[in-house]
Amino acid sequence: MTVQKFYPYILIIGSIIGLMASFVLTVDTIDIIKNPSVQLPCNINPFISCVSVASTWQSKVFGFPNSLLGIAAFAMLFAVGVMLLSGGRSKKPLWLLVNLGTLAAIIFVMWFFFESVYRIGSLCLYCMITWAVTWPLFLYTTIWNFREEHFNFGKKLFHFISNNHIQILIIGYLIPILLILLRFKDFFFA
Repeated sequence: MTVQKFYPYILIIGSIIGLMASFVLTVDTIDIIKNPSVQLPCNINPFISCVSVASTWQSKVFGFPNSLLGIAAFAMLFAVGVMLLSGGRSKKPLWLLVNLGTLAAIIFVMWFFFESVYRIGSLCLYCMITWAVTWPLFLYTTIWNFREEHFNFGKKLFHFISNNHIQILIIGYLIPILLILLRFKDFFFA
């Protein structure tokens, strides 16, 4: 099965997972607002603590919970996936906007990852789930646009990415895992 054939499934499955995680995170954030001392099931230990992350300014960069952005973005990507799966097609401008949106999402995820790991010092379980699905959504949207010839630049780079997508996907997961292990080595290796 080629990337072009499984891309709609990546959009649909990734969006459903991201949408569910964003929804639960939104509900948990509302619970924290109502009762700041609430004990949430995602507070596993000092290392993985949703309350520790959700009570910071980084969790509401634009004045509202970041998870609301996730709900909107994942819902839109789900709709695009369903459109593709049902045989629908769209013009280049929409696909470039989808790619721009997933690029903005991965940049935001990388920033929030840095803030969580190095500044806040805790990780949110549901945030990590959204991070985990955002990476393939961005990667495979970029590959889709390249293969559909929506990009007229960087052909060698996109050809390399397209031909090595599995390795790039794995590396994209291994780097954050390694950074987490290094940052929290005292917790893991004590």
